[in-house]
Amino acid sequence: MLAPVIVGVSPTNGGAQAADARINVNVTCPCADAVGQNFCAAFKNKIQKSVGYQLADSTRGYGMGVHFACVDMWNGIDGKLSGRMSAVSVAFTIYSDKLPGEVFEDSSVFRVGKNAVPEMSEKIVTALGQLVTANSSFFESMRAAAQAPSP
Repeated sequence: MLAPVIVGVSPTNGGAQAADARINVNVTCPCADAVGQNFCAAFKNKIQKSVGYQLADSTRGYGMGVHFACVDMWNGIDGKLSGRMSAVSVAFTIYSDKLPGEVFEDSSVFRVGKNAVPEMSEKIVTALGQLVTANSSFFESMRAAAQAPSP
């Protein structure tokens, strides 16, 4: 499995430099089903533990948005299987105070079984890393503008 590529962070960076280089990630998860809630919690936990990302509670500043929606695949069809698998959609966006709103980057829909939550959340972190890498010049320019002394 590929590891996410993090822009501007290396293992040798000091703590302050690494904190400055982390990409804000705003995650929304209006998931009412058990598998979807577990998936969202696992994803947020991976972001919190990451050296390259930090969980953001809003879209102030700049960063990536990761927006999930989840539906129990068996709810209303077979009650015995309810709570075992969720259909999850994800939409990735870029946000910045300098943009008129969030800018769509990519989306996907996939199934997550309750036993596959850790593996699938890691795959979404990997996808996030690929989008951060593809937009590295945007993040570098936002970081430079934020660090520039004000006149």
